[in-house]
Amino acid sequence: MRGSPPIQLFVLVITFVVLAIPLAYLTGNAPVEPPKAARGTTKPKEAKSLVRVRFVHKPEKLSVKLGERELLEKGDWMDNAVEFEATLPLSLDLLVAADWAYGAPDQALTIEIEPDGQDTKRETNWSAAGSLNEVYHFQW
Repeated sequence: MRGSPPIQLFVLVITFVVLAIPLAYLTGNAPVEPPKAARGTTKPKEAKSLVRVRFVHKPEKLSVKLGERELLEKGDWMDNAVEFEATLPLSLDLLVAADWAYGAPDQALTIEIEPDGQDTKRETNWSAAGSLNEVYHFQW
């Protein structure tokens, strides 16, 4: 003998409702905490950094700028590199301009930045027709 289908259906519906109430509570919309408003304009983190500019042939002119600030001081450079220290933000774009002698082959120019407590990052670009004018992007 089989049970009554209406009674079985009623038991199934009651079981579903009993299970659905806690399930709806667990998966429902929890109150979302709004993001904290930024307290004014924050200055990006900065670190004292060692900057190396490497090249195969010494350029006649070389400029390394962070915004409008010239980072590279005039003076004697080694034959294949320039090294200096500067306090730089941990996310920066350097505008690098270099010119080599007329007729020089295309040159590679590498910028390495080693902030205190961070890994060294480097980026290389090639000159075209004896000059280079590129933006080097670094982010830690």
